[in-house]
Amino acid sequence: MFSPSRSTLTAVLVLISLRLTALDDTTKAPPDPELASADQLFRAGKFAEAETSYQAILQKDTKLVPAQVGLVRSMLRQQKIDESLDAVNKALTVTPGSAALLAVKGDVQFRRGEMAAAETSYLGAKASDPKEVHTYLGLAKLYAAYSMYRMAYDLLQKAHTIEPDNIEVQRAWLRMLPRKERLAALETYLAGPHPDDPEETQWMQEYLDFLKATADKPVHTCRLVSKVEQTDTKLEVMYGSDGHRMRGIGLSVNLNDRHARLLLDTGAGGIMVSRKVAEKAGLTQISAAHYGGIGDKGLQSGYTAVADHIRIGELEFQDCVVSVSEKGSVADEDGLIGADVFGAYVVDIDLPGMKLKLSPLPKRPEDAVAPKSLNSEGEEQANAEQKEESTSEEDSKQQKPATPEPKPARRLPKDRYIAPEMANWTKVFRFGHTVLVPTFVNDSPAMLFGLDTGAFANVLSLREGRQMGKVNSEDRLRVHGLNGEVNKVYSAKATLRFAHLQQPSMDVVTFDLSPESRRIGTEVSGFLGFAMLRLLEVKLDYRDGLVDFLYDPKRVPAFTR
Repeated sequence: MFSPSRSTLTAVLVLISLRLTALDDTTKAPPDPELASADQLFRAGKFAEAETSYQAILQKDTKLVPAQVGLVRSMLRQQKIDESLDAVNKALTVTPGSAALLAVKGDVQFRRGEMAAAETSYLGAKASDPKEVHTYLGLAKLYAAYSMYRMAYDLLQKAHTIEPDNIEVQRAWLRMLPRKERLAALETYLAGPHPDDPEETQWMQEYLDFLKATADKPVHTCRLVSKVEQTDTKLEVMYGSDGHRMRGIGLSVNLNDRHARLLLDTGAGGIMVSRKVAEKAGLTQISAAHYGGIGDKGLQSGYTAVADHIRIGELEFQDCVVSVSEKGSVADEDGLIGADVFGAYVVDIDLPGMKLKLSPLPKRPEDAVAPKSLNSEGEEQANAEQKEESTSEEDSKQQKPATPEPKPARRLPKDRYIAPEMANWTKVFRFGHTVLVPTFVNDSPAMLFGLDTGAFANVLSLREGRQMGKVNSEDRLRVHGLNGEVNKVYSAKATLRFAHLQQPSMDVVTFDLSPESRRIGTEVSGFLGFAMLRLLEVKLDYRDGLVDFLYDPKRVPAFTR
């Protein structure tokens, strides 16, 4: 009897395997051209056309999961918040347990500001299919909002490992890259079709121009040069253009030895000054930019620039990037300064005492004291840490002789640290410079309200106001923001509860906040404004996403005595 050798058997098995694979390939259904066309529309940012195409496909096959997911995502990108929730719930009844549908449901819940529900959906998707890439993208943005930056980084890295060619993975991942690599990645991303609306594309293009202008130059580190670890600075009352209406509180700031009075605005990011102030201070222009905020007049034009030095109280910083508005004033002032500018400190805005107090952040158990820098650009935490690393390298060069040394390993972002003395502080959600405080309106579930000393009154979104009951038109009210005047203003009765405090039922200014929600990426249901916050001492730890509110009824604000 013929007895084949082991090598002959192996060759036969391989040949059989190849033939089976070829047979399998021939029996596979070819890609659906209608689905591919709809996907291409989505990737090109043509969301309305994509929605129509996905709906046509689902009329033929209601269980086609990629079309179900594409439909929901197209609706969501058009800000059809309620419709997208209905669509994903309907799809899950047809195809229960689908990882792709659970992941996109998490995206819908995240956009609605339902963070706990979003996390549940994402984790369900991950358990169902550990290779569903949108699960990791969703969890990454959720944990970044929680100030769990290392967890977010690891999740993005996982997504990049699973599907590096995915266009949305590429967009999320490029933010993690060093400047020169980020420039190249962003240039490649913008050169092809990408799922972004025109406003997002414009901002990315302007950021690319900024990177091109600065990539071959040292990082503008905004380094602390004064030997001050903590300081108290007097706050000033700011009035409207009529000289009588109180606008908020501000700071005296020197830009290149030119004095300016800037509105201290916890709802703003970085430093923005008017063109007039920038020209008088001799700021060096870098690249064009557009800026968004409250108001119905559209994006405002301006540019980024560099100040050689900035002095605030006893603190002096060198080489700082600031934003410049083309307008002669910014919200009727010389400019704005976001509280996140001082994110390397514990920021204590003592409104009854009219003082800004800055003190060192709690030292992490594993860390040495971090170098101090001014966050004049309003950067995200992960990028700010990269800047801190550059600052440390620059300090080392100044303190040591120039000797060849191996380049230090990149310092990765870190998760929130809650120091023992901050155990009772309120955990907030952070989106760049925006701090969102869990807030209860009447008997509602928790909503997300922005902490905004730059908004004079408390604000409720028109969406939430209408869902809770009657809203009244307010023709007498005028609301202005960075983007001009708000066209339609209403009011609604509401009791606000946040942290351990409660604002009794009163008329709350109400208008459409959907543009703010779209820019931030989650539902902003209102703002806690200056008229209420002026009664409080507000402490912020931007690094760890923590806020504390202190109310003492015996402390009357200095400007009302």
